[in-house]
Amino acid sequence: MAVGLAHNLIVHGAAARTVSLRTTLICLLTVVGLAVGGTLWWQSHDVDNGPKVAQPPTDTRPRPAPTGAPPVLVTSVIGPASDLAGGDFALPDALHMSQTELGKFGSDMAANSAAFNSWYARNGGTALESATITLALRGNTAEQVQVTDVNVHKKCGPPLDGTFFSAYTQGSGDTVALGLDLDAADPQAQLRARTGAGLTWTGRDYFKERTLTLEPGERETLSIGVASKRYRCSFTLELVVATAKGVFTEQIDRQGKPFTLTAAAIAGSQPPAGYRAAYEEREDGWHSVDPGSAATKGVAP
Repeated sequence: MAVGLAHNLIVHGAAARTVSLRTTLICLLTVVGLAVGGTLWWQSHDVDNGPKVAQPPTDTRPRPAPTGAPPVLVTSVIGPASDLAGGDFALPDALHMSQTELGKFGSDMAANSAAFNSWYARNGGTALESATITLALRGNTAEQVQVTDVNVHKKCGPPLDGTFFSAYTQGSGDTVALGLDLDAADPQAQLRARTGAGLTWTGRDYFKERTLTLEPGERETLSIGVASKRYRCSFTLELVVATAKGVFTEQIDRQGKPFTLTAAAIAGSQPPAGYRAAYEEREDGWHSVDPGSAATKGVAP
């Protein structure tokens, strides 16, 4: 009996030790599981036990907008249209016209906008010194977007000195508050403030003082003034648009071709000085002007 009792004690003692080790292991695994699960639960919830709200992307480096789905649709591009009183423009080549040809130009071209636009493009017409580009914009995403900048990509050289034209009618005038100085090495969108002398280039960042946002489907018109007193420039524009998915850039040109603007043929001189041919419109029609003379605009000879 003593031997049997001792045997039972040994067997049951070993079993007890086995249960204790197994229980300990299970408890440890349970604690680890609870810790990991608790950590995952904590990471997926805010302190108030609600789901985390999606944050905007931290990468704010601009990248090209998707071709088929830009955040802002540019539905119309007009210009550059001259800001000068006579709508002054220049051609790269000297165009010599007789009085008969000038009469036909006035009746068939200048009086017909479609015909004039075709003639203007065919002859390389370029607005002089100051012009306006007007963009029709529309929001094209499911949330609000913001135009945060307008950049310029340009190539500049000597101003045109071919043919100068100045019309009798009034130009668009200084009405644009956003301006780009093409004479600058890196043109920045400037605020143009109205003073007694008209709109003045302030040198202040337009987008630090103005906000341009577009709601889904919202339409907006953006008029951009460009100016040069030193060069003939070909250039394209670039909209920088901030969205919930990041910052995108959109390239803008004139039907696949760059915009153009030219300074006067001779810096600091009043046109038509420096041109190889020149014409101006007066009350009785178009007339040839001697580039070396001081013709008075609007006065018939």
